[in-house]
Amino acid sequence: MNSKLITKNNEKEVVRHIYFVKNGSPHSNKSNKVWKKVESLLKQQAFSYSIYETEYAGHATVLTKEILQMTQSDTIIVAVGGDGTVHEVMNGAINYPHAIIVCMPAGSGNDYVRGVQRTSGLEEVVSAILHVKAPSIIDVGQLIYEGNKKHFVNSLGIGFDAAIAKAVNESHWKKRFQMVGLGKFVYLYFFMKMLFTFNTFHMKTKIDGRVRNFEKVWFLVAANQPYFGGGIKVAPNSTVTDGKIQVIIVNNIPSLLFLLVFATVTWGGHLKLKWVESFTCNNIHIQADGEIPIQADGEHIGYSKISAEIIPEAVRVIK
Repeated sequence: MNSKLITKNNEKEVVRHIYFVKNGSPHSNKSNKVWKKVESLLKQQAFSYSIYETEYAGHATVLTKEILQMTQSDTIIVAVGGDGTVHEVMNGAINYPHAIIVCMPAGSGNDYVRGVQRTSGLEEVVSAILHVKAPSIIDVGQLIYEGNKKHFVNSLGIGFDAAIAKAVNESHWKKRFQMVGLGKFVYLYFFMKMLFTFNTFHMKTKIDGRVRNFEKVWFLVAANQPYFGGGIKVAPNSTVTDGKIQVIIVNNIPSLLFLLVFATVTWGGHLKLKWVESFTCNNIHIQADGEIPIQADGEHIGYSKISAEIIPEAVRVIK
């Protein structure tokens, strides 16, 4: 499975070993197809590499930690999967300064690649790995839920978006549609269903120490980069290098008009709607009335109460 990579750098031989952490779900045909193409490219380039496949939720975090515990110098770890796989790999790498993370996109949404990495073609990613000189350093969000710390790289959300993410991840239809490469249609189905069944909620927040209340909330997104939900540019001013969270809150808007938020989001028009509020902050505490779902990078976290802050320059990545 492994082959040897020897490159030349100022007439000195350099050997670089790459670690791949692949979504091993039997339903993820896309990650299997992507890996076959990547493996072919690796053989052409004569990389030295190891491949690890996940076996359960959270396994990519465990594998990433194990890899980084047995290495000391700069270590490139490639997440082969979607935003969920990147989320887990980032959580494994967060306390290891020698980690360098990159993604081979093989998911339904791929928001990390769209908004942060911005290199998505497999040949481009392989070339970026081969020729990397100075990795980029990005901010990462840190959340606290029921006393436990986790990290997110794309966004944290509560309400409508989190309800969709939870419903999709629990649906047997997601697995079936993923097997034929139509995973995004499951999100569209649950979007339309939630549009008429989701109940808005009251929310109390503390934003950089200032207490604010919001009524009839559809969702709050605390974004570290512009995209969520598979390409929706909900936070166009957000960046992974400013040390800030961009918060978007949608409330007090009827169901049918709620569609305006997504109809105008492609050019940032939603930020001009009176039902949409946007601001930046360093930290935020959220307390919602009722059992309101929470997501981080599209993964279900819990319900109703959570705190989040930004950790500047937390992880090195390849773009």
